[in-house]
This record gives sequence, C-alpha cells and structure tokens, in this order.
Amino acid sequence: MADGALYLLWASFVAAGCAALVSIIYAAQPRLRLVWAANRVPATEPALPPPDPSPLRSPTLGGVATLSVWTAAILGVVGLTMRSIALNHAPYSNLFEFSMSFGIAIVLLYAIFELRAGTRLAGSFVLPVACGLYASALAFPSEGQEILVPALQSPTLLTIHVALMILSYAVLAVAFGGALMHLVQGFPSRVLATGGRVDWLPSAERCDELTYRAVLVGFPLLAAGIALGAFWANDAWGRYWGWDPKETAALVTWLIFAVYIHGRGLRQLRGARKAWIVVLGFFAVMFTYLGVNLWISGLHSYAGV
Repeated sequence: MADGALYLLWASFVAAGCAALVSIIYAAQPRLRLVWAANRVPATEPALPPPDPSPLRSPTLGGVATLSVWTAAILGVVGLTMRSIALNHAPYSNLFEFSMSFGIAIVLLYAIFELRAGTRLAGSFVLPVACGLYASALAFPSEGQEILVPALQSPTLLTIHVALMILSYAVLAVAFGGALMHLVQGFPSRVLATGGRVDWLPSAERCDELTYRAVLVGFPLLAAGIALGAFWANDAWGRYWGWDPKETAALVTWLIFAVYIHGRGLRQLRGARKAWIVVLGFFAVMFTYLGVNLWISGLHSYAGV
C-alpha cells in the first residue's frame, strides 16, 4: 500500500503541474491572443484596435484547469490517506511527507477558494507555489518511518497540531497569491502610468478582498495550531514554550499577519503596502516550515528530513 500511495502522490504532482501551466495560460490568454493577432497583421494593414477591457477566455481551457486542480487534490488526499494507513501514523515523520501534505493542502484549499470566489485567475499565482513544494519533496528521502521517535508518539494531539499548521500555511499561500495579484495591479509605477489596472487580472480592490478573506481564515488556524503545539510541547518536553527556533519563527509569522489585519484600517498601510505585508508573512511561513529545519538546529528537528 505504501508504494501505491507513493505513485498517487507523484500523480498528484503531475496533475498539479498541469493545473499550474494551464492556469497561467488561461490568465495570460488575452495577452497571448493580442500578441498572436499583432504578429499576423501585415505591415501595410492599419494598426490593431486597443484590447477589449474585459477580454474573453476559453471556457474549455478554464475547465481543464479546474479539473486538473481537483484531480491533483483528490489523488493527493487519497495518497496521503493510504500512506497514513500503511505507516500507521499521519504523514508528519519527515520533510518529504510534510512537503507533500503542504502542497496537496494548497491545491485542495485553492480549489475550494476558486469555487467560492468565482475566479480562476489566482491559480496562476498560487498553484506554482504548490508545485514548488511538491518539487521540494524530491530533495528528501521518501521512505516513511513506521517507528517514530518518542516526541512524535502523541498521535491525537500531534496530528491535530500538524494538520492545523499545514491548513493555515496553505490558506496563507492562497492569500500570498492574492497579494501578488494586488502588487501587479497596484504597483506604484503602474498606478502612475495606467491607473493601476491590468485588464487581464482582477482589479486591485478585488485582489485585496480575496487576500483579506484568505488571511481571515488562515490567521485563526495558525493561532490554534501554535496553541495546540504548546500543549503538545508540554507533553513531549515538559514545558509549554521554550523559545525553540520553530516556535519563535511561528510566533513571528503570526505577528506579521496580526499587523496586516490591524493595519487594514490605517491610512499608512493602504494600497499595495498591505500586500507587501502578506508577502513578507508568507516568506516567514516558508522560513518557519523549511528554513528552520534545514539551517537551524532545535527540538523540532526530531523527524530529520
């Protein structure tokens, strides 16, 4: 069963890669059509008319992107479930399992987000992040550990703690995609040149709203995950908080997003400045997830790579 689970996980990776590629093409389709049409016009022909402010996209291409996203999510969830059954524990024994879980969670939550938000354009920014996490799993051994170290032998509490952290990181990855779109729409030089409007992406206001909604979900999940981690730390190491590098990095990440939520009403943090805070927060997420384990030794290095 473990081998079958591994095949499903890699199939999920392939489907997510297809979804990311198709989503990028779907988002850029109006520009690609304009460039293609411009190249076909002879030099003697009159100039092309300006692009349609609300360009149409291929429904078929969008459907392929959505189908690929859901395929990647379903294959990934089934693969993780099979691996958990085969190894008799949730997928958190090494960074291969965590990278796979992180990438699959991003794909699944993005699929739900796309369904509720009614736009596929964020996929061109979010799904490449998921593919990067899938790909990072290639750097780590894929063999699972059936016998866990004592610190990991708290199945219920630890499983909930890890699940909440992965879910919060995944939702904040969706917020990161929305923030990137906001920066494209609201970058100062673009605001001065074109009024801040890129015709093939949602407006800056829409991007800001999508980012805020994602942060409102991810922020409390992150807080709950940190709190449960403190209870687990008390069981594993006899203290709730010890300023371990992983704990400290997670707290700093939470504080960055707290600043974002608090600062939305402040004049000094209007416009693209808010998006920069979310981008900074997601870099803190990635450092907490990967950088601490690889570059800084601490109690959370229990699972190796």
